Amino acid sequence: MSSAFLSDLALPLLAQATPPSPTAEVELLKSQLEFVLQLNTVFLGFLALLGGLLTWFFKSNLDDAREMATRMVRQELSDHIEPLIQAEARNIQRTFRTEQIISNTVVDYYVPAQPSKEPLEYALLNGRGFSDVRLWHPGQKPQGRLGSVLVIDFVNCNVLAVPEITSPDAAVREVGYKKRDSLVNEVIQALIELRIGRPILVVYVRPGQGRIGAIDLLSQTFPEDVRYYSSANTPVALMGAVVDSAYVAHSDRQVVG
Repeated sequence: MSSAFLSDLALPLLAQATPPSPTAEVELLKSQLEFVLQLNTVFLGFLALLGGLLTWFFKSNLDDAREMATRMVRQELSDHIEPLIQAEARNIQRTFRTEQIISNTVVDYYVPAQPSKEPLEYALLNGRGFSDVRLWHPGQKPQGRLGSVLVIDFVNCNVLAVPEITSPDAAVREVGYKKRDSLVNEVIQALIELRIGRPILVVYVRPGQGRIGAIDLLSQTFPEDVRYYSSANTPVALMGAVVDSAYVAHSDRQVVG
């Protein structure tokens, strides 16, 4: 074969082996990219629409939930919390009123025989917040009129130490009880004869020595002079009785006034 023939034959082959033009691939890639971008735009638009719907949905429900929670809180306050607050407020008012009455009350603390030392019960009452607690005995009488409450302390003296009461003989004990009743009445009669007031009496006696009949009959024995009275046989009971008596004295003044 001549070289011209070979050359003519190679030309078509070489033409077939020539790389394709990049224009088609670029156009294909370009069209694919545009499609993807279009899909992405549509997807983003869908997400935006979905997000808007979700936002509206949750916002609407949050508003409803907030409103419902507000109603529930108000209902709870109305049904349970407010009554508790009102009850506590009433308790505070009662406590304040009681303390106000105590702070305006003068208490006289009388020991029928001069004590060897200041009674503990007097110190306890003195620290309770009364306007004044005045300790006195037959040798040291109070200045001016008696206060609203008069404590008669038979514990920190031996005025009621009647030996017959501890006798094993019932008849002797009965004599001792009557003697003790007479001693109680004598002390109270002496106080009445001072004519310096008509306080509420609080008779303080020792525990474990039986009931003192004279105390139960004070308003009958002294009907014109003893209107209100109480008794106690422990320091705690004494404190409560004096506080209660102060409140009764205040209420009595309100009624009479």
